[in-house]
Amino acid sequence: MSQNNWELEELNDLGYGQLFATLWRRRYWFAGVFGAVLAIAIPTALMKKPVYQSYMQVLAESNYQSKDLTNRFSDNAYLEKEFADSGLEIDYATQLKVLKSSELLKRAIAKLGLENSEETKQEIIESLRESLSVIQLTEEEGSQDPTTTKIIQADFIGDSPVETKRILEAIQEVYLEYNLEQQEKRLKDGLNFINNQIPDARRELTEAEAALTKLSKEHNLISPEQEAIALKENIREISKEREALKAQQSQTTGNYSNLQQQLNLPTENAQTLSRLSQSERYQNLLNELQQIEISLANEQTKFTNDNPIIQDLTAKRDSQRALLIQEAERVLGKVPANFPIDLKSIQKQRQFFDSETRFLDTITESQASLKGIHERELSLAQTEAELRQRLVKFPDLIARYRNLSQEAEVKRNALQRLLEAKQELEIELSRGGFGWQVIESPQLGEQIAPNLLQDLLLSFVIASFLGVGTAFTIEALDQRITNPQEIERQTSLPILGTTPGLSSFASNRFLARLPFLSQSHSTTNIKEVIQWHPFRESLDLIYQNLKLASINSPLQSLAVTSAIAGEGKSTLILGLAISAARHQQRVLVIDADLRRPSLHKAFNLANHTGLADFLAGEVTYPVIEQVSFSGETIDLIPSGSIPLDPVKLLNSSILLDLIDQQKQNYDLILVDTPPAIGMVDAIKVASNCDSAVLTMRLDKLKASELLEVEALFSKLNVLGIVINDSKEYEFKSPYLLPQQV
Repeated sequence: MSQNNWELEELNDLGYGQLFATLWRRRYWFAGVFGAVLAIAIPTALMKKPVYQSYMQVLAESNYQSKDLTNRFSDNAYLEKEFADSGLEIDYATQLKVLKSSELLKRAIAKLGLENSEETKQEIIESLRESLSVIQLTEEEGSQDPTTTKIIQADFIGDSPVETKRILEAIQEVYLEYNLEQQEKRLKDGLNFINNQIPDARRELTEAEAALTKLSKEHNLISPEQEAIALKENIREISKEREALKAQQSQTTGNYSNLQQQLNLPTENAQTLSRLSQSERYQNLLNELQQIEISLANEQTKFTNDNPIIQDLTAKRDSQRALLIQEAERVLGKVPANFPIDLKSIQKQRQFFDSETRFLDTITESQASLKGIHERELSLAQTEAELRQRLVKFPDLIARYRNLSQEAEVKRNALQRLLEAKQELEIELSRGGFGWQVIESPQLGEQIAPNLLQDLLLSFVIASFLGVGTAFTIEALDQRITNPQEIERQTSLPILGTTPGLSSFASNRFLARLPFLSQSHSTTNIKEVIQWHPFRESLDLIYQNLKLASINSPLQSLAVTSAIAGEGKSTLILGLAISAARHQQRVLVIDADLRRPSLHKAFNLANHTGLADFLAGEVTYPVIEQVSFSGETIDLIPSGSIPLDPVKLLNSSILLDLIDQQKQNYDLILVDTPPAIGMVDAIKVASNCDSAVLTMRLDKLKASELLEVEALFSKLNVLGIVINDSKEYEFKSPYLLPQQV
């Protein structure tokens, strides 16, 4: 195990040890509180009256549930919820409150015959309500979430088993009667509501159907959605037909263009030629014109244009052309503008038209076909536009028609539900409804309290907690230092050692607490303490620690002081003096406590003349008393008579000269001083010595006082602290006790 783990365990042990040590120090507080609580709790537990409990259980169904009818009419389950009972699922929280209401408890009081009792009715109701508990049972089936049931359990607590049963029986009757009353009331309320709603429902249905009929007549509608579909289909067919006409028109136009290219004539002239070919006179004139042109052509090969023959033939040709144009105007009504120019080409194509009369018929048919296609296209486009314009209006018509249809259907269904619900409720009223089923009837009450063993154990637990709490509260309020560890945390001064307490030796005529030379303790007690083996050994250890602490500086004069009075400094001085004498040291003890001297009392010495008289100049040399104790001899300078101004005497250099002079005669000089807090005597005395030692007594000195005295002696050579009255000492050194032979 690592070192950190060892340290952690030591800290834990120390913490638990401190807890138990605190309880031991405050054991009287703990015992007092513990005993006081038990003194109240135990008689109270023994005087408790017996308490009895009885219970009953009922299966709480809805106040309206037509079970058979809802099985026969699968669509009627909603009727009950909507018209008969607005809360088919029971609101158990509300139901439980109702079952404990004053109205129901008044009925129970009437059945029990308690109306004429001395108590007021309200007091009886409050008493019943406090003793009555109504809950909804839950069933746990191994899952984390309990399953709620429809079972309501009523518990009643009283001081008599018979009375608890009788009261629950009355409450049971009230509950069953209340359920039937509520069923009948709710059924009648539902029936009245339905009867009031039926006329309005019929009127609303009539209005909805009339609005639907009006819309159908205005727009000649049977089924708008079907008609819209038919319109879309017609538009689709027209679009297909128009596409086919476009293709036919494109093909006919192509054929017509090919015929024009074969004729090599404009379209207008080709049409004119086709019509003129059907005129016999025009054809005769055209034949004569061609004969003249042939003759003219033959003569032009022989003669020039100035020749009369040529000129005569030219005049005939022009005259013939004029006649031909006049005939064309007669036949056509109006000739094309370029007709005279293209007349020569017409003459050239005459033979072609004469031989291919069908070709011209084909052109005529193509022209007629193109005209017919164009007219059909215009008609279809107009029809399609009209259909589309009509179709645009159909979404709004469909929406209105659908809304009116749905509204009429809703009104029709609502009326149908009202009629069906009316029939259902009338059947339920005739059947009388369904009562709650009693699962567990009230029985004689069983005793549930008091549980003497449980009450006693609880009393012990509460008493223990209060005792421990009081002990730690007193500990927290008490600022006195209780253990050496706290001293180590509060100050930087080393601990030179501890002296044991005497609590474990009370049977051997020692005191329960160490008497550190207070005025009430006798000489015999101080000698017994010093002669006690563990105390003597602890002083030997302290003496050795003092020698080690002053190894780098001489230790001939040592002032022993404390923060406050009663901390054992005087007893410590005598113990250290005996310990040094046992180590073959010459020891001088000076009692410099000029206010409350005590060292002379330990040896029954007179204190008429001493240090105070020497410092005041009343004697030329201090009186040195030689005393023997425990086989050792030490010298003692008593304090002498008590002066009026001790500080003035201690402030002179005579004390320092005395100590320096006695260093030549003694190996160790121990000086007892007054307490340090509240007076300057201790500081004056310690400043004349080589070193100083602070002594403190556990469970007496406060932490603030320790810090104060440390600050007062911060400029002096303080070797450390000696702790008196330690309860831990006897456990540290078991070998200190003498063994029995």
